[in-house]
Amino acid sequence: MNTFRLPLFLLLIALPFVLFSCKKDKDVEPLTNTDLLVAHEWRGQQVLVGGMDVSERPEIKDMLLDIKSTRLTLRRDGTYTAVYEQAGSMQTTTGEWSLKENETIINFDLLGDLKIDELTTTNMNLIASVERDGVVFNAEVRFVKNN
Repeated sequence: MNTFRLPLFLLLIALPFVLFSCKKDKDVEPLTNTDLLVAHEWRGQQVLVGGMDVSERPEIKDMLLDIKSTRLTLRRDGTYTAVYEQAGSMQTTTGEWSLKENETIINFDLLGDLKIDELTTTNMNLIASVERDGVVFNAEVRFVKNN
């Protein structure tokens, strides 16, 4: 009978430690688009038109700037700083930004509305409608997290 009591005694001693040592995990709130946008600096990667990378084309650089030289910092207070190369020299532009339509549209005071096509911790893809010589087309402007 003693052999039966020892395991039962050990179980009764260990049970409170097992029951009370487990902590309830806190629910992690998902990141909002604002959280993702202001988390770090963004580096321009490419401009796609019709699925083709047109970043190096002179007319794209003239219309949209040299995307590959662009560094974009968005701040929670609704301001931004963009540093980019234009006509061979570095330029800095500051302004205001905001989110619209349930955080699916980003508005820049100098550019207008751009649709957020994809936004993750490392990628930001924006769709801009561009008019050139009476023709309107969509350009996808891709940014990546700047390390």
